[in-house]
Amino acid sequence: MSIGRKALATTVVGLSLASVKASEEGGQAWSEQWSELGCMHCKLMLLSGREEELALRIESGTGRDLRNYAPDRPADIKHMKLELDIPDMNRPTLAAKQTLTLSPIARPLGVLSLNAEQLQIESVSIPDSSPLARDRRVTYSHDGGTLAVRFDPPLPEGTDADVVVTYTLDDPPDGLTWTPESPEWPGRPAQIHTQGQPETNRFWFPAHDFPNERMSTEIVATVPEGFIVSANGREVEPPATGGGKTRFHWLQEKPHVAYLVSMVVGKFDVVDVAAPGSSVPMPVYVPPGKAGLVEKTYGRTGDMLRVFEERFSEPYPWDRYAQLVVWNFGAGGMENTSATTMYDTAILEDKAFEDGDIEGLISHELAHQWFGDLITCNTWAHIWLNEGWATYSTNLWFEARDGYQNGYMASMWRTMRGLARNDQIAADAKGSALDRPGMVSPVYEHPWETFRRVSNPYPKGASVLHMLRRELGDELFFRCVADYVDRFKLKTAETADFRRTLEEGSGRSLERFFAQWCDRPGTPKVRVKGSWNARSKELRLVVEQKQYIDADHPAFAFTLPIEVYTANESEPTVICIAVDGSRHERAVQLADEPAMVLVDPDLFVLMDPELEMPMSWLVAQSRTARSIASRLDAVTALKKHPGTRGVAALSEVLRDEKEWHAVRAEAATSLGALNAEDALLEALASGLGDARVRTSAVTALGTIGGERSVAALAARAADANESYGCRRAALAALGATIRLNADEYLPIFEAALRTESQHDQVRIGALRGLEALRHERSMELCAPYVRFGTPGRTRPEAIDAVAKLSKQDEASRKRALEIIRPVLFDREERAQRAAIAALVEIGERDALADLRRLATSTRSLQTRESAERAEERLRARLDRSDSVDAAQAEIERLRGDLRRLEQSTRERSEESKGN
Repeated sequence: MSIGRKALATTVVGLSLASVKASEEGGQAWSEQWSELGCMHCKLMLLSGREEELALRIESGTGRDLRNYAPDRPADIKHMKLELDIPDMNRPTLAAKQTLTLSPIARPLGVLSLNAEQLQIESVSIPDSSPLARDRRVTYSHDGGTLAVRFDPPLPEGTDADVVVTYTLDDPPDGLTWTPESPEWPGRPAQIHTQGQPETNRFWFPAHDFPNERMSTEIVATVPEGFIVSANGREVEPPATGGGKTRFHWLQEKPHVAYLVSMVVGKFDVVDVAAPGSSVPMPVYVPPGKAGLVEKTYGRTGDMLRVFEERFSEPYPWDRYAQLVVWNFGAGGMENTSATTMYDTAILEDKAFEDGDIEGLISHELAHQWFGDLITCNTWAHIWLNEGWATYSTNLWFEARDGYQNGYMASMWRTMRGLARNDQIAADAKGSALDRPGMVSPVYEHPWETFRRVSNPYPKGASVLHMLRRELGDELFFRCVADYVDRFKLKTAETADFRRTLEEGSGRSLERFFAQWCDRPGTPKVRVKGSWNARSKELRLVVEQKQYIDADHPAFAFTLPIEVYTANESEPTVICIAVDGSRHERAVQLADEPAMVLVDPDLFVLMDPELEMPMSWLVAQSRTARSIASRLDAVTALKKHPGTRGVAALSEVLRDEKEWHAVRAEAATSLGALNAEDALLEALASGLGDARVRTSAVTALGTIGGERSVAALAARAADANESYGCRRAALAALGATIRLNADEYLPIFEAALRTESQHDQVRIGALRGLEALRHERSMELCAPYVRFGTPGRTRPEAIDAVAKLSKQDEASRKRALEIIRPVLFDREERAQRAAIAALVEIGERDALADLRRLATSTRSLQTRESAERAEERLRARLDRSDSVDAAQAEIERLRGDLRRLEQSTRERSEESKGN
């Protein structure tokens, strides 16, 4: 999957809403970096607060083993046919008949256990027409979560059998999202979409709901006339209408796993973006009236498909490739077989393209059709084989679209450096070892945790693939990839399968590589110091690993390439340092002083580098044509060099319209770190043509906060001609930088709240700005956007703002609770999750009863657990607060006693003197 939103209950509570907000930044920047907007996994978007405990592999206090393994497959489920009758799109109930074709494996089958959460099972049988029905008794039991079907006598081994389950659904709490019409959304038709990853399709059909089973699927859905049904595969026959209903019949002939089964019901404009003569239909389903925007947003899908077919040496494997933009989707995208689901604003108006496109998301989800759908991870521990490949494939698309340096290498730099820096932040926060699971680990409580580890399978998986490409070379790497696809297509795979394929094809031993980068957590933090001794004509290089190192977390082993350039040599001196310890030194004789020293210009190593080089070397590096990664490293390193020379060098990069936007944006960030207000203001005044660069400059300006910065931010925030992304950044920064005369700027925020924009970016910027502003009217201005009827990504922002603003006094806490309390029982999961977290942040004792009421009334297992954990966390916080208050009261009492004692002593002393 790709980015998702149905947050795991165990991860939501205890994390600040700000962390949710930072993770859910929509738009180009994130999708270009990790393509996360593309995945349902993104549904979490949060790091588990329990990872340290999980890393111990046993549960504290109980000794329970927390590792997870694939369940048994007593039967091979070959085919599933679902027949669904939906009488009313505004009433969330349906009747269903499921026919499973299965064959017992290895031994006769006496009991078939299927995941079936909260389904109302009416009957289970073998069809009367089957010879297996004769003299065979079929019974079943259903405990609300598992459907156990018993066969007496058992079904014979190796024989196909049909099992029919009839059941009904009544407003399922997960897996199938029903969005009825509402007066709060005039003109928005009712809609249904499903979401199976990781294990939620069990809420709308019985299933072996784990990725180690593949089956072909068939969906026959009867819906009210006027609605369209999309499912996996191809339409078996044209829709048949009669009696006010329409029947749709879809068939996915090649087998896939249960979590990829999809059904969407709604009213859409449908535009096929396939090139004339293409053998693969590429319909895009968008809200009515949006057809004219499809080509510009999704028109390159066919080009992406051709790039991937060539890179993977495998034709597109399914009957069609549909992309469906749906309401109330919890993620960025979800790669259901042949039919990707997209979030509700994933159709861009013309102005939105100033801030970039969503091709990171589109390419990520398309690549999943090979890695994730054609080949599926056998267990969630190996999810990087899905998500790492999809993230890496986005970089392959950028390589084809924008060139090797600007497209591929710039994106890989952001992926690798971003991951390593986040890794170090996590390690530094703990202060010691990386006691958490590696990227490939069966240690998790809920499968969502495998998607959102600190050792994140999206960027880390992509980084591993890039390093393997570097190690093997392009020709050999992609030849081995083709072999892997041939071996495991229409099967499941684990990390060892991929490793063995590479080893057999290359002759390389990769055990240490996979153990280091896949199994263990962490990444190296590498300090490289370069200095020149003019007397001895010697370049001295010192390489140190600065991350935490002990017996359980040894130094990483890698070869670090370094290129040394001098003014008088046309070719560099290449030095390869075999690093396997905490410190390595190397002295190199040169005829002349280096002009620059490039550390790992081709990104052989996943690391967080710290370059300690003379400024002149870094300045030269910031302009080198050799490697965009080296330029990005240089402009990052220059933020640690205050002074006019460093500022001038960064300003030159920022204002260079020929430089790639990512390098210019990084230069703006470094100028902000140097408090270079003049340089940023001058660059903005001179005109930065790329909105992405302007956005970075505006964001950097907001970290400085001088009077001139406030004026410049206000002008950008109020400018209706400015890009949406830049206005959002300006509004957020403006609220944080205003120190005086807040009333003067309040109309800017009020106008922004009334402004419609792509992804609601301008309104979101205003909400963030008002929260930072802390104006007496801020909470009431944010409050209306908490309510249902506001776009789904905006409501959590408003909830976040209200929660933060509650900290001003007791009255504001009471008011915040009043505003947010109703959202606890909302149908939109994003808003509900945000409300749960907000109640903990507000810290009002009255919220305990609200959380208890939610936990005892909800049918959603995840929401129940989330509410229970929130209640525990809030109670602990209140108890601590009570303890602090009691201690403070005791201190004040003792101080009073001391004052009285001192007064008494003085009085006795004065009496003594008088006597």
